[in-house]
Amino acid sequence: MNTLTKAFKTFIRIFTLLLALSLLLVSCEEEKIHFPLEDGDANVTVDKNNKNDKNKGENNNNNNNNSNNNADDAPVSNTGKKRVAITYDDGPHVTRTKLIVDELDKYGFNATFFVIGNRVDGSAYDGSSALKYAAGKGNEIAIHAYTHENYYNECSDKTYEKELSLTYDAIKEEIPDADIKLMRPVGGAITQERIESCKYSVVLWNVDSLDWKYKGEGKENVDTIVSNVMSSVKDGSIILMHDIHENTYKATVEILKQLDAQGYEVVTVSELLGNPRPGVRYSRG
Repeated sequence: MNTLTKAFKTFIRIFTLLLALSLLLVSCEEEKIHFPLEDGDANVTVDKNNKNDKNKGENNNNNNNNSNNNADDAPVSNTGKKRVAITYDDGPHVTRTKLIVDELDKYGFNATFFVIGNRVDGSAYDGSSALKYAAGKGNEIAIHAYTHENYYNECSDKTYEKELSLTYDAIKEEIPDADIKLMRPVGGAITQERIESCKYSVVLWNVDSLDWKYKGEGKENVDTIVSNVMSSVKDGSIILMHDIHENTYKATVEILKQLDAQGYEVVTVSELLGNPRPGVRYSRG
């Protein structure tokens, strides 16, 4: 009898222990389960009640178009590499633009050139040959202005439309198959209404070399331009420079050298953004 009693009590203890353990496991299943992974992998936390939370967050960020058509925080294309876009305004210049293009080509890099229309079809800079040279090396050609005399937040609609259309025509005259998708307003100045109605993507910048301020002779000016860029650059940056200045070319040589050493790839704005949309302002990737 005593033997049966002891066996029964042992059975009850084991049953109670198993029941408690089962309840504990059920409780854990309803909460988040953490899987520690091997070295080199990320630690992943899965929420059984909402497995898609992480994906939802990423999709929300990618699709956040901002109701005012500004995409200052638009995501760049994810290639696993650090990428930046160097942009050159106010050219083309017959010698300096070509020198910059050759320097980019040494690394297999490409840039985006926002050109002045009357420097493409005019004679001041013999721009047509430089324009075709840049495009022939795989660089992107985009619209800046025709005269560089009007701000797009102040001028009349007629002047604004003329600045864009004449520049478009000048580019297409030299490069008939050019795919012109981008525009940069003079001084970055443009009204919200014109951004939203623009048939091009409106591209600003988030790293300013200030090269136009340091045009004077002397290595210190070139070093300042380089420092202005390299102290601020990060993955997804859009860098502003001007290919009509000698110091810009000299600074470009050092900037490309440092970017390459730091593992950056220099691409066009359209490559950086992935699929820039017309009527949207971008200042980064």
